[in-house]
Amino acid sequence: MKNIFMSTERNLEQKLKLLMFFRLIFTSILLGSTIVLQLNESVSPLAPPLLFLYGRIASIFILSFFYSVTISSIQHKVVFAYIQIGIDTLVVTLIVLVTGCFLSFFSFLYLVVIIYSSVLLFLNGSMVMAGLCSLQYVILISLEYYGIIQPYGADISPLILEFGWLRVLYKVMITAVACYAVAFLSGFLSEQTRRSRNELQRMSEHVKRMEKMASLGEMAAGLAHEIKNPLASLSGSIQVLREENRHGPEHDNLMRIVLRETDRLTSLASDFLLFAKPPAGKRESIRLDEAINEILELFQKNRTIREKLTIERNLIHDIFVDVDPIHLRQILWNLLLNAAEAID
Repeated sequence: MKNIFMSTERNLEQKLKLLMFFRLIFTSILLGSTIVLQLNESVSPLAPPLLFLYGRIASIFILSFFYSVTISSIQHKVVFAYIQIGIDTLVVTLIVLVTGCFLSFFSFLYLVVIIYSSVLLFLNGSMVMAGLCSLQYVILISLEYYGIIQPYGADISPLILEFGWLRVLYKVMITAVACYAVAFLSGFLSEQTRRSRNELQRMSEHVKRMEKMASLGEMAAGLAHEIKNPLASLSGSIQVLREENRHGPEHDNLMRIVLRETDRLTSLASDFLLFAKPPAGKRESIRLDEAINEILELFQKNRTIREKLTIERNLIHDIFVDVDPIHLRQILWNLLLNAAEAID
């Protein structure tokens, strides 16, 4: 989880840097083209609306420079993203104000802000920005409708002279609904993308852990194999010494203990090899009751087991299974040993 959180923070920082870059490009193209169109219509370069657009472009460049300088030192990137996008909504509102308020076609910029807020802040962030954009637009149009403000450079708003309140209410509602609809759809898609990315990252980390465990298992299996070989040589040498040199009961007892412990270590190494790297085996059709009876007969020959346990058999005959006989006997033997140890 910590790795995912750190990765999310890094991704957010990269997205914020991309946002700053494309904000500059988009602002330069959009507002620059607007200035060119106004100048082609013989509007004075020092007209109030153009002066305002000059100021907007300059302020956006200054803010972007400030963002780029401070982003690396800011710890709470999410809060920083909210502040940036919140300022963007205010900039859009000012652009709408200077380009005609109710008649401005730049109101679509609210939707652009909401879309990239969903990429950075996902569903919750996009819904917050949709509410902020809707609130600012409602306040702006309401102030214009009641004559408190006018479009930049106009003596009186055309909204008061030409449009009724139903038309105004309709456009405000359509804009607010569009903001929330875009916020929900883009935020939902961003959430789905984030979940898929996090799931893929978790799966990748799980695969890496499994690969490490597999490597450790191969190393351990090789080590067990290397231990098993000298144990076999040691056991054989002790048996030869025991047969050739008979020194008495005490030495014979010591030899028997050494052989028993050597056999136990060999058995442990064999079991580990079977667990770590089981052979493919050869499947055969065998009678299950006969295989179980063979293991039970061998198990009951142990005097300690025979004294402690009573084994009752209730087997169904003539049941055939396709299985490797060696693996089946090993499984049954381990089950019986575990059961005997559990009773102890």
